[in-house]
Amino acid sequence: MFKRLFNFFSSLLGDLFQALFNLLKTLFRPLFVLVAMVLYLVYKVAMLAWLLIQVFWSIAKIVVAFVKGIFITLAGFTYSGQTDGAGTWQPILKNVALGLNYFQLDKVAYVLLFLIWFGVAWGVIRIIGSFQMAE
Repeated sequence: MFKRLFNFFSSLLGDLFQALFNLLKTLFRPLFVLVAMVLYLVYKVAMLAWLLIQVFWSIAKIVVAFVKGIFITLAGFTYSGQTDGAGTWQPILKNVALGLNYFQLDKVAYVLLFLIWFGVAWGVIRIIGSFQMAE
């Protein structure tokens, strides 16, 4: 008899707590969905912000590399009157000229050196000349 009575009370309390849990779950479901939507929005905004930071960082690295390249190139055009490699490309091209001396093409190498220098200088002048004066 006690066994039946305890089984009855346990099933009654179990059903009561299960019904209460189902009711709370049904009542709080919209709140849980709303919290999940807000957290998902925050997550996506943070992902977008991180992507924008990466894009701006990449653009900054490209701009710095471009400016550094321009300054290195312009610094290589300096002439100090010394024969021990005044510019960045001078030692390389002198080695090419010495290598072509064996084939008696060193004069052609010096002419090509002048043409390369002239072409690069002309290109730099065109690039600098194409900048508009901001007012």
